[in-house]
Amino acid sequence: MYEYHQSLIFAPDFANTPISSERPHFAYVPRDNSLQPAVTIITPYYNTGKVFLETAQSVLQQSLQQWEWLIINDGSDDPIALEVLNLFRGKDPRIRVIDLPFNQGPPAARNRGIQEARSDLLFFLDSDDLIEPTALEKMAWFLNSFSEFGFCKGFTVNFGAQRYLGCIGFSAGDLFLEQNPVNICVMIRRNIALSIEGFDETLIEGLEDWDFWLRCADKGFWGYTIPEYLDWYRRRSSHSDRWKAWTKEGIRRTIKEFRRRYPRLYKEGIPRITPRPLQPYESIPEEIPFTNLLAKNKPRILMIIPWMAMGGADKFNLDLIVQLQKRGYEVSIATTLPGNYQWYKEFAALTPDIFILPHFLRIIDYPRFLHYLIRSRQVDIVFISNSEIGYKLLPYLRSRCPEVTFVDFCHMEEEYWNNGGYPRLSIGYQELLDLNIVSSNHLKDWMVHRGATPEQIEVCYTNIDPEEFAPNQDLRSKGRIKWGISPEVPVILYAGRLCDQKQPKVFARVMRELKSRGLNFRCLVAGDGEYKKWLSRYLWRHRLKKHVRLLGAVSNKEMRELLAISDIFFLPSKMEGISLAIYEAMAMGVVPVSADVGGQRELVTPECGILIKRSGENEEVKAYADALEKLIRSPELRKSMGEEARRRVSNFFHIDQMGERMDELLKRAQELHRSSPKPLPGKGLGLEHAVQVIEYERLAQASRSLWKYTKIEAMLWRLFGFISPWVMRLKKAVYLSLRPVQKAKDMVWIAGHHFKAFILSRRVQRQ
Repeated sequence: MYEYHQSLIFAPDFANTPISSERPHFAYVPRDNSLQPAVTIITPYYNTGKVFLETAQSVLQQSLQQWEWLIINDGSDDPIALEVLNLFRGKDPRIRVIDLPFNQGPPAARNRGIQEARSDLLFFLDSDDLIEPTALEKMAWFLNSFSEFGFCKGFTVNFGAQRYLGCIGFSAGDLFLEQNPVNICVMIRRNIALSIEGFDETLIEGLEDWDFWLRCADKGFWGYTIPEYLDWYRRRSSHSDRWKAWTKEGIRRTIKEFRRRYPRLYKEGIPRITPRPLQPYESIPEEIPFTNLLAKNKPRILMIIPWMAMGGADKFNLDLIVQLQKRGYEVSIATTLPGNYQWYKEFAALTPDIFILPHFLRIIDYPRFLHYLIRSRQVDIVFISNSEIGYKLLPYLRSRCPEVTFVDFCHMEEEYWNNGGYPRLSIGYQELLDLNIVSSNHLKDWMVHRGATPEQIEVCYTNIDPEEFAPNQDLRSKGRIKWGISPEVPVILYAGRLCDQKQPKVFARVMRELKSRGLNFRCLVAGDGEYKKWLSRYLWRHRLKKHVRLLGAVSNKEMRELLAISDIFFLPSKMEGISLAIYEAMAMGVVPVSADVGGQRELVTPECGILIKRSGENEEVKAYADALEKLIRSPELRKSMGEEARRRVSNFFHIDQMGERMDELLKRAQELHRSSPKPLPGKGLGLEHAVQVIEYERLAQASRSLWKYTKIEAMLWRLFGFISPWVMRLKKAVYLSLRPVQKAKDMVWIAGHHFKAFILSRRVQRQ
């Protein structure tokens, strides 16, 4: 299980609620309303009124459609509220309105729902709150994956009269003994709710949910918070006007009562639940807990990618989703790695059907969840890109989903990682893929040289939108004023992840060389990564801060602004496919200076840019410095090459051409799947392969943990080796400094001893 502390990355816009018309759409419609519900939603309703329609809309548009909704009418007497409630009587066979004879309060209403529920999982939802489209599906899968936990929820967006983000959850543990940091939007196992006898119906003035969590804890049950914002809690300016227990005095009395009710909790603390570790060669569960069959009226694609990181690969994924949606596809996304989700919001703006598997699943449940997702959405095409486990689960998925077309997309070979990187995996699993798609002819040739079948590999350039990335004089002027750069000063932009692949050390040395040649320039660095601290120290040490500015990670919009003020785009990479950043730079009329690697020569010609062949570091630094100096000293050359760069991209590498080409290739892959189907792995072989994949991942995680521990241990030993001589010197210095003090103490002790002896001798003489 992976914990995250990047809650702001997933934070939504307060104005863009789950029911906003600005949200992306996905057709979440059940194929069959009569299926046994996977989840029972329980909502107390008392004179709520028209705002309940918003809550209902957020329920009806859930990705998990296999639910029942129990609306407990708690004695409502307001005519408008009753009119709204009547809209849902008989509206949907999955919705039941249950009328209580008189107002009894939320605890009693929820308890009635617990008794009436037909499913094993319950979700508590108040009648004015909202939930994200995938909330129920993720929580239900979490509880099916992690049997150790009794209940779960997500982070909370507080909206309405007060706006703030709630990212404190059940992991806060003992904090629950002093306050209630979560709301009622929680999914819980029904047997647990029954075992603690539900909610305390005497707590009608509020805080009954707080008591509920402590009752669970007292019985040894506890929950988990999925690190995504899954519910929206409507805030009043003050809740104490309706719930008397919400006053300071009410909370003080409540805590006093809790101490009386749950003395063991206040003595021993909240239970600490630890997920069970994977066992060697553990059997993979295959049972799908619910089918959630969705209807469809458009072709559907499932993209399996590693994460949503700032960079060319994920910018292409974003562009591809837009192009596919233009051509009538609905897109689902499953990501397979924890960590880098800087561009989550960009993806969420295009499709709601996003599943970050490490957030809510044990890795052993990835195979069956992907199988479930394909079946639930009636996926036509599975599109794998840069996901190692996505490739490795192909035998399992092909054996279970023989009617689905599988394709992949590779950007570049990586000789320094896994003997070729993802293209090596693409070659190895070619027999299970209906079509291989690559970003350049260079990469196709590389794969064929490695043994791939050339007829099964097609090229689709990533391309760029020259209308979105177009020279903008207004942006250029404002940007230069913003960054304090004169109009005549040439600006170099270095953009990308600050990692070994982008050679930040070469970049830094080139900047130092340009400065030493007396050139007047400014350089902006857009990106983040493991070399950022090193680069910052290097710039400070060599007094380059005036010439080079580090900006950190930037959004797509900010990237356009930076390109608008730039004249030269510098990217001295070790390896690339065809850098998407170079497409963007050329579209903006910015001259690229980059490495002659991968398929870059297919895009960058001598008329519009400069490519430098790989060599030794010293040789590369000199070659790059010479090329940049030539451009810095010649505004006319920069202008002519920039115009040619934009003309080339606009004519031959337009984003719409990529969309048309990809649509053509996906249809060809489907035709190949029908006309020349690949041999299917047996189900037993597929399952065993999945077991081996998960075991590999278990050992990889263990080795990473050991490596991390070993590095820490080595660092401590180096630190100890460095400081131990100084410690010995310090001890010696302290000893020497204390010697006079010790001598004085010794003299006092001796004098005292002699004095005692003198007194004793006098006593003897008297006797």
